[in-house]
Amino acid sequence: MEIPFVVNARKDTGLFNSKVGIWLFLASEVTLFGGLFSGYLFLRLFADFPWPERTLPVLPGLINTFVLIGSSVTVVFAWAALKMREWRKFQIHMSITLACAALFMVLKGIEYNAKFHHQAVRLSGGSPVEDFAVIEGHVHKVKLEGDHLVHADKNDQEAFYANQLIFKAESVTFALKRPAHEAYLQMILDQAPEGVEITLADDYKVGGEVILEKGEPLSVEMMDQLEAAYLDAISKDTKIRTAFEKASWKWIRDEKGVTEQGTYVVEMDLWKERRKEDVKNYSPLMLRAPAEAEFAISAPFNLRLDPDDVPPGLRGDSQMTLRDDTVIKGQLLESPIVMAVDAIDFRHTAMRAEKEGIDPMKAIESSWVLTHQPKGHGVEHSENTLKKAWECHQAWLSFETERLEKKGRKPTDQDKYRINWDQMIAYQQLDFDPQKVRSASDDGTLYETHLFDLSGFAGANHDKHHFPEVEIPREKVGFESTFTPKWNTYYAIYFTITGLHGLHVIGGAIVLGYYLFFGRKMYESNPEWLANRVEVGGLFWHFVDLVWIFLFPILYLM
Repeated sequence: MEIPFVVNARKDTGLFNSKVGIWLFLASEVTLFGGLFSGYLFLRLFADFPWPERTLPVLPGLINTFVLIGSSVTVVFAWAALKMREWRKFQIHMSITLACAALFMVLKGIEYNAKFHHQAVRLSGGSPVEDFAVIEGHVHKVKLEGDHLVHADKNDQEAFYANQLIFKAESVTFALKRPAHEAYLQMILDQAPEGVEITLADDYKVGGEVILEKGEPLSVEMMDQLEAAYLDAISKDTKIRTAFEKASWKWIRDEKGVTEQGTYVVEMDLWKERRKEDVKNYSPLMLRAPAEAEFAISAPFNLRLDPDDVPPGLRGDSQMTLRDDTVIKGQLLESPIVMAVDAIDFRHTAMRAEKEGIDPMKAIESSWVLTHQPKGHGVEHSENTLKKAWECHQAWLSFETERLEKKGRKPTDQDKYRINWDQMIAYQQLDFDPQKVRSASDDGTLYETHLFDLSGFAGANHDKHHFPEVEIPREKVGFESTFTPKWNTYYAIYFTITGLHGLHVIGGAIVLGYYLFFGRKMYESNPEWLANRVEVGGLFWHFVDLVWIFLFPILYLM
């Protein structure tokens, strides 16, 4: 039986089946993205923290907007070519559409990569209302010389990013009840220097039987053996305990005639006495395998730990607890975050100060950012460049306030309390001299100091511009992250919506690519059939373009 209106449209509606289907599908898509956009707006309007504004590079987003608009035009041309039975033109226009999709995803990948490598640190403590200043930049590559960090070349095999915790490890204890620590085990083995032995600190016994003897070297295979022995013992112990509990419940029900619910029964003295007797009887039968295995380290060595692997509440000067409950004992060394600063944000500090009834500027002036004695890998310097940058910003703000007042406007909180990366470049090019900034503001050259270049794609070019360097002590770090969903709600929404939109771009490109590369047979059998399919694919592609047209101003321009 042939399904009607697959190729030819109904005469009364002018629609064929797949077009009706795509409209229904797009209606569901509208509810999906409409809900996401509405949720974003409500979260932004009622946010209790300074919402990021204009933090995304506009240029790649703008280019992507024109790229998608152009691809929507070429997909229509491809459909029109099929209607005119011009296969060659269809191939050309559809190829351009797919090239635009690829360019869109490449630019989006560059933007994502910049976020994954851009560091942000929110400070803690040091002012009347806590600090809450945010320092943004790029973390330096360093390496260890003894117990100290020194600059390292990017290609140095021993180099690592200077946001890691440096811990002199003396022993390590693995929690066998959570057999998910192979990655941490491998990390410890990889970082252990040659000649350093990590061995079992004591015999591992299960029910009196020695499974592994003291002094056995740590390995993945050994840990698998310990975990298997522990889990097997736990299984046997559980069966023993369950058998006794079943017998106890049967006894109290059948022999004592107690039929009430279990919650009441366990509170009865009768039940408590029975349980004491049970424990006394089955305790000798239990294997009771140790839930942990401790390993001694022959010579303490410096272990690098990623901050994400050690929750802040589980960090200590003499002990670190990883996310899988692995405990490392030893000594926490100075582990400052060493970064080149391309932005400073005091908006959160100002907001907290206003809530506490404190002058925001006084709270900012007491921030660690402006009061600390600058260091560079342990060496003190005489000049606080970040403080000078803030003084330059105040000089610019004075001019900007006068300029805006003439237009009947006022500076925003972002203008007053945040130094952006392009402003940091301008101040650097003016030698961080407030007087030069004021002069450049008066004659208008300040706005020409940072010329347009491709560094706007992925943030500031840190090889081209020498940003101020700062060494942030670990005790001053309240929260640190790259610009990923972990950092704040804004970036969580940004990655969710743009990621979902990117999946739609990829899905649409796959469908259109199928028509281009495998549609010849359909075209030769019935050109109208392929034209209908391309029209349906084009409608989806227009929707993808429309979503981005809404997405671009909401995320990039507001």
